[in-house]
Amino acid sequence: MTARRKSSNYQASMPFAREPFKTIYVVQRLVTTILMVPIWALYYSVMPRRFRPRPSWSLKQIIAVNFMRRIYKVAELAGVTWSTRDPEASCDNKTLKETRFEWVDPLPEDLRTGIVVDSQVPFKRVGTFVWPKQKPPEIPDTAPSGDPDASDVVLVDQADIEANASREPIIGIFLHGGGYCHMSAHEQCGPSRIPRRLMQHKAFTEIHAVEYRLLQHAPFPAAVQDAAAVYAHIVRRHQRKPPASTKSPKSASSQTSDDTDNTKEIDDNQHFLSIDYDASATKNRKEVNEIRVRVNHAARFKGCKIFLIGDSAGGNLVLALSRWIRDEGILPPPDGLLLLSPSCDPAHAFPESPSSYVPRPHASTDYLVDTPEPRALLQRTFLGHNPLETMHSPYVSPASMRVLRAFYGDAFAASVEDLTIERLDTAEIERLRTMASAPATPVAEHPPELGAPLERSPTSLARPIIASPRGMSLFTDFPRTCIVLGDAERLEREVMKLVGAMERDGVEVRTVWVEDGVHDVLQMAWWDERVRDRVCASIEEWLRDVCES
Repeated sequence: MTARRKSSNYQASMPFAREPFKTIYVVQRLVTTILMVPIWALYYSVMPRRFRPRPSWSLKQIIAVNFMRRIYKVAELAGVTWSTRDPEASCDNKTLKETRFEWVDPLPEDLRTGIVVDSQVPFKRVGTFVWPKQKPPEIPDTAPSGDPDASDVVLVDQADIEANASREPIIGIFLHGGGYCHMSAHEQCGPSRIPRRLMQHKAFTEIHAVEYRLLQHAPFPAAVQDAAAVYAHIVRRHQRKPPASTKSPKSASSQTSDDTDNTKEIDDNQHFLSIDYDASATKNRKEVNEIRVRVNHAARFKGCKIFLIGDSAGGNLVLALSRWIRDEGILPPPDGLLLLSPSCDPAHAFPESPSSYVPRPHASTDYLVDTPEPRALLQRTFLGHNPLETMHSPYVSPASMRVLRAFYGDAFAASVEDLTIERLDTAEIERLRTMASAPATPVAEHPPELGAPLERSPTSLARPIIASPRGMSLFTDFPRTCIVLGDAERLEREVMKLVGAMERDGVEVRTVWVEDGVHDVLQMAWWDERVRDRVCASIEEWLRDVCES
């Protein structure tokens, strides 16, 4: 896989995107960076350790971070992308050594609701690279179907599953990083170091790495569509057939009622996948409870444990997919989220006014760059035809200050604005959980103009402004989450805002602190192997806790 120089809207507008300036800039940047390597090596070999970006860093780590930072600047200013592939191209399994390539059908029509629906972004089939290459025996086949509208579900008998409960598959859905414009799910691409390591440690039965559409191929919500298609495919492949005696679930209020006339026997062939309700209608408390009960009932027959895994921009996509699953209530929720240095505030490139832009921290200790203008161009292309206000949606920037203020009020937003890993102790978590939320505001029928006062709607999913359905808070009903984060990376503050908001809403969060760690250490082949081993051990411990609970 080679670097791509395909011109798209954001690339064409970059400062050095046009020839001959592009070639001149890229070549000089590469040459000068290579020439800097011996200078860095000599300087940091002679100087005391206290002069290093982090005293614990080796020469290899220092050189790698400095080298990557200069190369990433090329992407920011010249619009160069690398390690990408056409998401609509197939892959010959004979060329793959560790994975098998599979196509997943587009998201079924009965699941096309909420944020994933966009008249200008078509639903398409999705390629996945599945670890391991040989399918494990406990993974069921997908039934072949000549009907494109068929659900292709294999219902596994409940008795057979219960007899082999100890072998319930643990399935990972991996969404790679790369700022929505770089990288691929292919096994030879850098992000594949993450599923490779998790499979080597036998943490998962299978991991499906999703070749979702990057912004060069389709704007938001294409990536969410693709991730949702794979999630629905796995749910349908593994869902179990309930016993004939199983009753349909009741709402929380009807469970205490003597009136049982509406209770029906569940057909043996009924699929516990979709939950039929109008997501655009405002729900009262009784209806909300009924939705929650029925989703939980559907989860009982999921037939496997599903974990969503994402690094960097892939972590952003995991959060968006999880929110869609929760908001629409038509699929059972995942069992856990594994977020590796997740990007959770892309709206940082769109401050409320240019003068209010605050640079991200740790400029000297991370390889990520933070150039506002190119980032804004990239994110604007990501939005496509959607209004700029979409950037401040919980689906795109759940940890932005505007979103946090809208849901929790100024006091909470201020309390997490400078929150760091080191500060997040038990007392701080308890304080965040007891802080009051912002009062509810009237429903906004249309998104406000940029800079206008923000209103919070309970059901505004057709236009993704700052809203949450059925009056829920920002992270209500999100699954258990493990977040891996380095205290030397530029995303530390925004990820800690995410952690604070999740803790505020009662989500069980385990934070794996990588001391002196840069962005996305598990993807970094040149990072300290002992540190990466400790991170993986912490992830595996968390997985065991979730699966055994």
